[in-house]
Amino acid sequence: MSDGINYLEKFKPFAYKDEFIEMPYRLFIPESQKPGEKYPLVVFLHGAGERGRDNEKQIIANEGATVWASPEVQEKHPCFVLAPQCPENGYWGTSFRTSDELEPNSLLSTVFLLINQVVDEYPIDEERIYITGLSMGGFGTVGLLTLCPERFAAAVVVCGGGNVKKVQKISRIPIWFFHAEDDDVVPVRFSRELVEALKKLNAPVRYTEYPKGYMESIGSFPHASWIPAYKDTEMIEWLFSQSKAQR
Repeated sequence: MSDGINYLEKFKPFAYKDEFIEMPYRLFIPESQKPGEKYPLVVFLHGAGERGRDNEKQIIANEGATVWASPEVQEKHPCFVLAPQCPENGYWGTSFRTSDELEPNSLLSTVFLLINQVVDEYPIDEERIYITGLSMGGFGTVGLLTLCPERFAAAVVVCGGGNVKKVQKISRIPIWFFHAEDDDVVPVRFSRELVEALKKLNAPVRYTEYPKGYMESIGSFPHASWIPAYKDTEMIEWLFSQSKAQR
């Protein structure tokens, strides 16, 4: 584990269940809570490689979930962190063959219900619910924003994409996109298309594109833009500064 911390112990294991589906998830609960105070919630959607039922891979595979639970972040921005796990044969959204066919699916609807459950059970500040995801989870992030744009204060989308025909629905949400120019798994055009469409609507969008060869220069592979993205302290401070009340 990074920082020598066993994050599997920090993130408590649960499962959402209804008559149709059971979805494993992990929840980080801030250690020092003040009576009567409410806290932000960060929802993290993992990539395709972390699908399954072990309720572990979405935490230990990368820092997409754990960065928000790190001592450095929690000291400045105590928050809850929710990390559901997609089934092995499932997908956060639909196939990303074309950017105008992407639609939210029933799994994203389940994540929405799970978020509502967590909000009901814990002292969550509903003005400061954030969502982020990488790769498949990046597509899922845009899909869930499209499904329920009123739920989120801001989002971070890493090497993902979404339906450019539906950007009007998410045009009021501050979103920061990250992608590597030479990504060989999810083409960079998926982020570029969304960013350009949102800019045309004067949306509060930000975009960081890592130039060709950058990922290799830091000892990683082109698709793994989440490695520098989730270490970007400016992004972290930006995210926690966002609130629905500002809109």
